[in-house]
Amino acid sequence: MEKYAQAAAEGAGLLPEKFQFLQAVGEAIPVRDASVDAVIGTLVLCSVGDVDQTLKEVKRVLKPGGLYLFVEHVAAEEGTFLRLLQNVLDPLQQAVSDGCHLTRFTGKNISHAGFSDLRLSTAFLTNAPLINSHVYGIASK
Repeated sequence: MEKYAQAAAEGAGLLPEKFQFLQAVGEAIPVRDASVDAVIGTLVLCSVGDVDQTLKEVKRVLKPGGLYLFVEHVAAEEGTFLRLLQNVLDPLQQAVSDGCHLTRFTGKNISHAGFSDLRLSTAFLTNAPLINSHVYGIASK
């Protein structure tokens, strides 16, 4: 995704010397404590090894008052046909989609991560039937 982000940044008029790309895993973000204003995560927590550790890292790197903006797909409601399908396809999804889990309750992880303020909402996307049910919102440190 780096090449797309770089092209978008340059298209928005940001000079390349004003930003840098770091490659890392969510469980060990290579930046100092309380050093960033915002963390933006879009469809990331489905594929990390440890959701709770990743959220601890997000909180660690945020400055006081910093924001965590997120959009994540989550498991469908228990007892629905979609949830049954997600349960069946989850191992295959992990194998073919970079470790993406269909059955995580990421909204609960975010809710229990200890952010000082959390605004979390749910959305259902008609063009993404297998990964339907999304949570999105803003949390602050």
